[in-house]
Amino acid sequence: MKKDNLGTLAKRNIIRRECLVVTIFLSILIAVILLVLLLVWLRYDYVHGLQELRNQAEPFKPLTHNGSLELLTTGENFFDVFLSDVRGASHHVHILFYIFRDDAIGKRVIDQLMKKAEDGVDVRLLIDRFGCKLKRSSRKKLEKAGVHFVYSDKPKGPYWFFSLNKRNHRKIAVIDGHTAYIGGYNVGDEYLGRDPTFGFWRDFHLKLTGEGVQEVQRQYVSDWQRATGKAIEGQAYYPVLSEGPHRFRLLGTNGVYLEETLLPLIKEAKTQILLGTPYYVPTKRLQKAVIEAVKRGVDVQVLLPEKADHPLIKHAATPFLIEIIKAGVRVFHYYRGFYHVKAMVVDGKHCLTGTANFDRRSFHLNHEMSCYIEGEAFSKEVYDVLEHDFSISTRVSLETLKKRSLLDRGKERVAMVIVDLF
Repeated sequence: MKKDNLGTLAKRNIIRRECLVVTIFLSILIAVILLVLLLVWLRYDYVHGLQELRNQAEPFKPLTHNGSLELLTTGENFFDVFLSDVRGASHHVHILFYIFRDDAIGKRVIDQLMKKAEDGVDVRLLIDRFGCKLKRSSRKKLEKAGVHFVYSDKPKGPYWFFSLNKRNHRKIAVIDGHTAYIGGYNVGDEYLGRDPTFGFWRDFHLKLTGEGVQEVQRQYVSDWQRATGKAIEGQAYYPVLSEGPHRFRLLGTNGVYLEETLLPLIKEAKTQILLGTPYYVPTKRLQKAVIEAVKRGVDVQVLLPEKADHPLIKHAATPFLIEIIKAGVRVFHYYRGFYHVKAMVVDGKHCLTGTANFDRRSFHLNHEMSCYIEGEAFSKEVYDVLEHDFSISTRVSLETLKKRSLLDRGKERVAMVIVDLF
């Protein structure tokens, strides 16, 4: 009798184990199916959202301006000049940043904006919702002082994933309609080199005066109306401006046309391309153009930060870097802090700088604004800063990249799955 009970118990245990194995298998199978369905949906959402964006894009015909440009290359310099202009505003201050933090420099900017609003100056602050790091109390203080505070680019359907990924990455400002700013600096202590993880922060920002400021203003007004549904009207926002010594075009892109702008610059390069970028995740066409440039004898150099400020971003770049290094591109890592510069100098005669990174987010998703400058004078100024940064950086060898760990190689595979979505 006891033997029968033991046999029955053993059979039940076997059945339980088999059921457990089947349950685990089915759970894993369902999880895999759900993951695959999620990836298919994300891809479908992104592709159709991007297609709708391109179908709705207006013809891109940037105007040529003759204005005055000033290159600002440190956080201290940028904020000193910028806040001085804000203090001198008499009619309006229009500001759009991707990131705005509630730290020491953030409080300085907030205090200055509140003072101008209390003095009767028309102050508007537009911040990307994803990049806004302001406390609710700070937002309330701004609004109580009379500052018009608005989030840009809230997610909306029907393509939610695509919409969620679209960011207003422009860092622009217009003061009294006669002074404008475009570049890589946001509002945060790290941009002043106060983050111990990153140290010194190298970036570029342009100050524009005279002709061309009107176009930055029109871009801001367009972004404000898209975010609020309200227009900003009045001749006072567009004063008559004088010409300056620099010839340039302003490229306000919304996930379309930036790639098409860069391709001719790379394809028409004859002697040299210097590229500074915090991220190198090019499209297939741009990667091909860079490699073809090297093959026809162009000296191509790329400068990237050694440190990463986003998870997986260095791993996403590695396969592309290996390919261009094999082709003959010289790649360098900036070790003296964090390198956030977005700039390209071609043949020492033309340069491009602004808010756009050399990555697929800037090419296909983000709202960006870049400035393409013609002529050797200003291009030489940008070239000299880039050349200095290259000179204090370390060249990346193919051997070093080949020795990366198995963990890094695994991260690359994950990163490339994400890259392929874009």
